[in-house]
Amino acid sequence: MKSLKRFFSQKLVNAFLMGIVLIGLYLTSLYSYLLFHTIAEFFSIIVACAMFMIAWNSKKYIQNSYLIFIAVAYLFIANLDLLHTLSYKGMNIFRDYDFYANQLWIAARFIESLTLLVAFVVLHYIQKPGERFIYSLFAVYVIISFFVIASVFYWKTFPICFIEGQGLTPFKKMSEYIICLILLTDLTLLIINRRYFEEKILRFLVMSIICTIISELAFTFYISNYGLSNLVGHYFKIFSFYCIYKAIIQTGIINPYDLIFRELIHKEERLIEAKKIADSANSAKSEFLANMSHELRTPLNGVLGYTQILKRDEQLSVFQKNGLNVIERSGRHLLNLINEILDLSKIEAKKMELLPSTIQLIPFLSDISKIIDIKAKEKNLYFKYQFDNSLPEFVSADEKRLSQVLLNLLGNAVKYTNVGGINFMVHPKENSDQTNMSHIQHHPINRIVFKIEDTGFGIPEDMIDNIFSPFVQLKEHARTIEDTGLGLSICRKLVQLMGGELHVKSQVNKGSVFWFDIELPIISGKKKQTVNNKLDQIIGYKGEIKRILIVDDKKENRNVLSTFLTLLNFQVKEAQNGQECIHSAKEWQPDLIFMDLVMPVLDGFEATRKLREEKYTNPIIAVSASLAFSSIDHYTSCGFNQFISKPIDFKKVLDNITQFLSIEWVYQSSEEPTQKQDINNSTKQLPPKAMIEKLYHFALMGNIIEINNQLAILESQSDQYIELINDLKNLSSEFKINQIKTMLDRIMKETE
Repeated sequence: MKSLKRFFSQKLVNAFLMGIVLIGLYLTSLYSYLLFHTIAEFFSIIVACAMFMIAWNSKKYIQNSYLIFIAVAYLFIANLDLLHTLSYKGMNIFRDYDFYANQLWIAARFIESLTLLVAFVVLHYIQKPGERFIYSLFAVYVIISFFVIASVFYWKTFPICFIEGQGLTPFKKMSEYIICLILLTDLTLLIINRRYFEEKILRFLVMSIICTIISELAFTFYISNYGLSNLVGHYFKIFSFYCIYKAIIQTGIINPYDLIFRELIHKEERLIEAKKIADSANSAKSEFLANMSHELRTPLNGVLGYTQILKRDEQLSVFQKNGLNVIERSGRHLLNLINEILDLSKIEAKKMELLPSTIQLIPFLSDISKIIDIKAKEKNLYFKYQFDNSLPEFVSADEKRLSQVLLNLLGNAVKYTNVGGINFMVHPKENSDQTNMSHIQHHPINRIVFKIEDTGFGIPEDMIDNIFSPFVQLKEHARTIEDTGLGLSICRKLVQLMGGELHVKSQVNKGSVFWFDIELPIISGKKKQTVNNKLDQIIGYKGEIKRILIVDDKKENRNVLSTFLTLLNFQVKEAQNGQECIHSAKEWQPDLIFMDLVMPVLDGFEATRKLREEKYTNPIIAVSASLAFSSIDHYTSCGFNQFISKPIDFKKVLDNITQFLSIEWVYQSSEEPTQKQDINNSTKQLPPKAMIEKLYHFALMGNIIEINNQLAILESQSDQYIELINDLKNLSSEFKINQIKTMLDRIMKETE
């Protein structure tokens, strides 16, 4: 209430002062009209010059090209008004000609009205007025002013506007009406473009133009330069420039943020709108990638699925086995590319979630090291790994994501190293922060450091800051090394998601060091039961026959899983949608269901919901090529027991069957005469360790041809290895690749 009273009292004071000024000006006109005219004109001149000074000193901050444009223009209009004032009859400055004052007046008003009109064009085409724009304006108005002043004072070609004793000329009257029409157009455009102006400034600009129109109309009636109509015209010109003063000068001085930073508010609004558009585009991109991932994974499910099934056939020729290996490697490479793009999209959309599980740390690291060791030996590089003895036995971590980070970093070390090798070190972080851990009894935190050193090409200093950006590759090696440029970017984001930071140090031609440390809760308990790694040796299971229902709308997907499970002696039935699944589940009562999610008639989510409502309690495993939900919690909340992504990894299938049906697997029995013999017998000589490792490497690849080639080379070198060579030849002739691996693995262990 007090602020309202203060507002009205301030308004009354301002109105009172304005009234005194107007009365004073009127009394001045009675005393000397020339004095009144000079005061009125100088007021408008001072306002115009001050407006220019404010705009010039604030040009770095004012982003409204309209205000800058009229501020520059009004400086030159003020110059013409000054000449108009000095040439007014009675000032006795210009005595050779009687028409200067009115000519300069009408010229200034034309420039003023046209300036306001052109300013709207500039407003639309120039968003940020820079110094080059302002200097160009200066040049334009200097040229215009020169021609106006020359036409009035020098050439004397400007039309006569007023004749003493006769009044206004037709040119003067017509010009005033044209100016009024231009001003009306300016007013219309100002209202149309009101979004570019702060409300208070807009209100004063509108009032200024209206007052200018009234002033111009008043100047169409006077006969004498000292008449009443002329007096009224100057009053409204004062009102007009006072409004400009309120809009530009007072607003700019009293409330500078409203003038200088108003555009920043608009920029913020535009940024918010742009963010909405970007978020919408990002959402569309994520949806597109998810759909494309689903469409690409579906055919890959058939390719990789049947590859795994066919590789179990011991009757295949060496050529066929090698061909299947090529197909599997190519398929998994394509799957890896799809996964990397999808992972990056999920990370950018902040939809990536970690899925912690219990892992046995040393065996986990050893498995990764074995994979890298093979790759390193292919390039004749050394690979050394050192795992600290104080590392915990079991920890909680996202096995898939931690494995993804380590394999990518170690794989890059091998890729970008041609001489020397790689060191892989894992150890607890010294003086790790154990604060705020008193409430954690079962899962103490252990901060683990992972470090990878190589003697490779190194990273140029100017690339260090960009190496973690998506699609960035080292230019020197981009054509010779197969790399998408996504791996390091994904690794860094995954490490950050795990609570760490990926660091790098590098020197060109000396090598690189990558390291990070993350917190891994220590787990006490038993290791989760999983399937033996010798997947291709499983031939069945013990106990009664188990029934498994496979639900998928695509026949090829059903066939892949159905063929695999049938080979293991499961009783299998198929359904092509959720409705058929419910019917089969009621009548057949399967022990386990593999449920696709995206199907016609009834999808997997709805089918599972209805089965749970009807008290079906047996396990249901979600199977889908869509990875829209990364958290297992989402699937368990929908009634599923677990989730498997396509393309299907049969080891995960068997892991789930083991877990939910308590299956005990039966493995293929093998008679290995070499196992019964003492390999360390003095009569059986062993070749060099390097040759044994090379044979083991080709056995891991399933490359029978290369194994036979190496045996032939070994046989040609010496007869002392003949017993071992014959044993391996007998196994290779029967394509017993797993027995060859077992034999060579044992030899390497016993000869260490």
